Amino acid sequence: MATPDKQTAGTKAHIYNLIIIDESGSMSSLTQATINGVNGTIQSIRDAQAKHADTQEHYLTLVTFDTTSYRPPVRILIDRQPITAVTEFKNYSPQGCTPLYDAVGISLTELHKAIAGDPDASGVVTIVTDGYENDSTEWDLAAVSALIKRLTDEGWSFSYMGADHDVKSVAFSLNITNTVEFAHDEQGTGASWARETSARSNYYDSMANIYCRMQSKPLSLGEKRSLRRSLNEQYYTERVTPGLVKSLKQGEVFVFGSNGRGIHDGGAAAVALRKFGAVMGQSDGPQGQSYAIPTTATRAILEQAVARFTDYAKQHPELHFYVTEIGCGKAGYTPADIAPMFRDCISLENVSLPKSFWDVLGLKM
Repeated sequence: MATPDKQTAGTKAHIYNLIIIDESGSMSSLTQATINGVNGTIQSIRDAQAKHADTQEHYLTLVTFDTTSYRPPVRILIDRQPITAVTEFKNYSPQGCTPLYDAVGISLTELHKAIAGDPDASGVVTIVTDGYENDSTEWDLAAVSALIKRLTDEGWSFSYMGADHDVKSVAFSLNITNTVEFAHDEQGTGASWARETSARSNYYDSMANIYCRMQSKPLSLGEKRSLRRSLNEQYYTERVTPGLVKSLKQGEVFVFGSNGRGIHDGGAAAVALRKFGAVMGQSDGPQGQSYAIPTTATRAILEQAVARFTDYAKQHPELHFYVTEIGCGKAGYTPADIAPMFRDCISLENVSLPKSFWDVLGLKM
């Protein structure tokens, strides 16, 4: 008989998804985008449950917080429900102040207490806020950051999505390294949730791989926690295309703008021809370790070419694509013209975009 902390055949990962959402007054302009983002994330968890039914069981805890006179400051709306039982999120009416530390401290403590005895349980936590802590009464920064550090050591994953404050600094003070900073508008909010759901899907896929391997090689609790910690470290992948791409690793692809004749004689196209296998006379699609998008025809043709690229990237998750500022040279477009064409790439973890594109899409990368 296996020891209690060893993986046994058929054991599943018990993934407790915890979403903590600021419902203070400053979030009121983001109400519908937040509702849409939460429901999109819930659907992505349902999809993961269906996809990884043999290796995972998913649960959801959903917490909102603010301070008003007529409702508790920290509200656990959904408490460890199987994701298959979770219904649409609708009850969201921002007002009041921001008791961030109380919301995080209380919800983490309650969830940890409930699952601490399960060696296959781990938390995947997302905190969403558009401002600084300003109204907690039970928890302070030192206590919350110490708790997050302890849970991270146990293999929990944490991400922090924020706007209108020093997001990275606040997250760092909380011992959270995975951050998304978004523009305080509907587009930025929607982009941040798309970024989050893609990171979660990637996390679930990686966890499934771990549990598939454990069917033949039992692991101790310490080994499981070590692997989970590595997933937390990789939660948000680097997705900004460098200003100058000098070399590529195996499986990486250079995406450049081409003229209609495929004459790669300048800018990124010349780099693709010289270094990454672009083919003279080929204006569209994969070639060598590069991918060409024609930019000098009509805008409609360019949009169609970007859509074809997006589909190609979806079909090839084993590759990572570095998109350059296509169309922003001789073709005469600006990042504001081109970036929206790549909106569907926000949810693709294997696509990096130029910083100027991310800025247009509402994410500060």
